[in-house]
Amino acid sequence: MTLVCVRLEKSFGVDRITALADTRASIRRPDGSFKTVSDTTTKLFAVPVRCYTLDQLTPVVGAWADPYFETTIGLGFSGSCFECLTVIAHISRALSALAAPNGDQPVPVRDGLVNLIGKLCDSYFSHHSGDGDPVLLLLAFGFEGDRPWVAKITWRQQEGLQSRTVWANEDTLETIGQDARFQQYASDWRERIRKHKDGVSSKPALQADDGAFEKALEVSRHDLAERKVTEEEMLHQIDSEFAESIGGVLQRLELSSANGNVIAGFTRDDCDYMEGGSYSVAPGTLLGPIPIVERMGRRVRRPGSTGSRKDGSESI
Repeated sequence: MTLVCVRLEKSFGVDRITALADTRASIRRPDGSFKTVSDTTTKLFAVPVRCYTLDQLTPVVGAWADPYFETTIGLGFSGSCFECLTVIAHISRALSALAAPNGDQPVPVRDGLVNLIGKLCDSYFSHHSGDGDPVLLLLAFGFEGDRPWVAKITWRQQEGLQSRTVWANEDTLETIGQDARFQQYASDWRERIRKHKDGVSSKPALQADDGAFEKALEVSRHDLAERKVTEEEMLHQIDSEFAESIGGVLQRLELSSANGNVIAGFTRDDCDYMEGGSYSVAPGTLLGPIPIVERMGRRVRRPGSTGSRKDGSESI
């Protein structure tokens, strides 16, 4: 099990849907404890959604060319790694080749995409033996036009397929996995910051020439603070001895919509990680993956400034 969270945020003047996840893959021992298998497992994926008419099919190799519509959605998973990664592979293949056979050019909508994802999940597990008691927990997120959305899609043997979809706003915080402790602290801190931000926003700007600028700067600091405390709580969960199956490196996927185009960016915490950045795929020059890293979270305050949590750890 792992921890994934998705929220709508605005910082540096850019609206985006942000997903955070740890990178640990683990198995449960017979005594109920967890054994770490890997701390370099990718849990977040940017999935292309491409739409074609039938005349855009290249029949010789069965390939689609020149989509009339293209966007990107995000996926984050928790649960049984093998099953989840297999289902995501099926989802990626299906969404990248949507065909319109009637000669028109329809555009996919939120509910249609979520329904297809759910159908693919259900179809996969209907042909699964059930051995190992597999669990699939997915968070899907994207934009319909400029409207952000988040969907939670789950499959368990006892419950079957379940899904819930919301239009995202500044209060949205969707989580899956071992998320109860994280949800409690992150929601509390976000609410505190938002109330203070609303108080700053409601005050008139100073009459000085730079009064409006100073007010806007203070509001932006609140946006950044909300971003950082959410990351810090994720980092705390990764380091916590109470969450054996959460660990590795904090990774982040952000989707942003600009002029109808959805772009995706991957970043990770500034820690050692497996990215292949030291390899070149072109002879005689440099051409290779460059990981985009950022020191996530913020410095934890010293004891006495915030008190302590019930589990004995210091809160931010």
